Amino acid sequence: MLSRRIISLVPSATEMLYYMGLETRIVGVTEHCNFPEEAKSKYKIGTFAQPQLTRILYLEPDLVLADEAIHRKTIRELEKSNIPVLSATPITVEDIFTLMNKLGILTQTQNKAVPLVTSLRDRAETLSQNPIARRPRVFRLMSTGTYITPGPKAFQYDALQLAGAQMMNLDGSKPYVQVSWRQIEEFDPEIILFCGVNKGQPLPEKCKGCPAKLPICHRTAEDIFGEEWQRISAVRENRVYPISCHTICRPGPRLIDGIEKLRQLFE
Repeated sequence: MLSRRIISLVPSATEMLYYMGLETRIVGVTEHCNFPEEAKSKYKIGTFAQPQLTRILYLEPDLVLADEAIHRKTIRELEKSNIPVLSATPITVEDIFTLMNKLGILTQTQNKAVPLVTSLRDRAETLSQNPIARRPRVFRLMSTGTYITPGPKAFQYDALQLAGAQMMNLDGSKPYVQVSWRQIEEFDPEIILFCGVNKGQPLPEKCKGCPAKLPICHRTAEDIFGEEWQRISAVRENRVYPISCHTICRPGPRLIDGIEKLRQLFE
């Protein structure tokens, strides 16, 4: 069945649809689907974390793109209503290419999808086949109340390794892992990447539904990394970098751009 009325519950999937030239088939997206700019004008069916089933059903979609882990309840309800769902939770960069190929099949646009995906895959393979001489120890900090970092079951972990990072050895069963200060000290990262901004930089729009009064994406290195962090090589050597959400947080076509930029940083 050819999919002509598509709803995306996932910002990265929305980006895929636009990248593949399928924007005219999109009838609904979430409040978090903010790229490209044109996506903001699409009908909103709720937030990424809390899509509204009544709004989805109202649009009579013939395909819904969902996150396998986050949207389990919504997926069950859609299946009861006989609405086709393409769901996935990428844990590797290759998983992203696989998802895009599946989307090409469901929309019967393989002739256009295959070369687009091949182009992205070729860029990833170029990075893989040309590793940097010495991998720097890299720590990705996603929150500060407790120290959360991507684990081996997160696509970010794979993406950072592809960029050339030596990652912390973590529990292989979880996508995101809480680590202790002692673990950070023992790893002694040479580079720290955090969700934040440079001093004086305009703040990004706060994500809808975010409960934090001062989210980490609005904080600077000076604000986060106090005196105790001077024990860490990355802080002493001023190799602490804020990275925007689109650099590595979304498993979509722009991820390869982000990986290539990080490779330059790591070399």
